[in-house]
Amino acid sequence: MENITLGQIATLLAFIVALITSIKYLKNEIDKSISKTLEPINKKIDELDINQCRNYLVDFLTDKENGVKKDDIQSKRAYEIYDHYKNDLKGNSYIHDKWNKLMK
Repeated sequence: MENITLGQIATLLAFIVALITSIKYLKNEIDKSISKTLEPINKKIDELDINQCRNYLVDFLTDKENGVKKDDIQSKRAYEIYDHYKNDLKGNSYIHDKWNKLMK
């Protein structure tokens, strides 16, 4: 059996560290590339989400203003969507003003 020297162990460790560092670098570069590619898609999805929330809330608030009865489930869903619109999507517009006026 051959004797393993301290230099060989150090060389092996340096190789392993370099390999791990290279793999991490490649992973980060791939992640950046994927994020950059998906960014326009995510932006469109966010715009669609904002518009869908606005449409739902405008319809709900208009119905509420016109005296159309809403059951508990519809009201709870409206509150969920409003919270998502306000907190997650950072929407703060005429919807916010009308919500405060009608839902108090």
